[in-house]
Amino acid sequence: MNGKSADILTHSDAEENIIIREATKEDFSEVLQFIELVDSEFCPPLSQRGGGIYERVRNTLATPDANYLIVQTKNPEHSDKLHGFLAMVGCTRGWQGRDRAYINFFATRPAYRKAGLGEILLAELERKLLEKGIDKLYLCTWTGNKKAMRFYEKLGYSIYSVILNDRGRNINTFNYRKKIEPAKSAKQ
Repeated sequence: MNGKSADILTHSDAEENIIIREATKEDFSEVLQFIELVDSEFCPPLSQRGGGIYERVRNTLATPDANYLIVQTKNPEHSDKLHGFLAMVGCTRGWQGRDRAYINFFATRPAYRKAGLGEILLAELERKLLEKGIDKLYLCTWTGNKKAMRFYEKLGYSIYSVILNDRGRNINTFNYRKKIEPAKSAKQ
């Protein structure tokens, strides 16, 4: 992003050099490539789940109550096949109730982790959900994903159930939820 390494990118630098927008059907290829980039970090990998990545992206982009929110550089380098995609969250609105949403994907491009993009992205997602009358947000992660667990807990998510051995022997699924409060959402 403007020649700065992700290691020295600060929160304010990030906000000046990015846009956050909803994905469109025209973003299919970049969304697919972004998920493929981080696929092996999921347990099990998304490519090994029902329908694989292609179906996941196609279905999300085609469903009115689901979409991806993308953090993208304002001026991506021409050679960047991901067109400046830095972080992305997938969300389904109306999940188990009109006032609920479920995060079905969340990742930051490896080179840009620790730059605050995840916090910025989730704050914007929360703001957008509140505008639509949704004030409960759910997600899940697994035993080996300790960094994500600390991240979610820092942002106010709490575990409400654990499914033992759900993803394999000694790999548990942790279900998180958060009540979204207007004062804690992104600046309007």
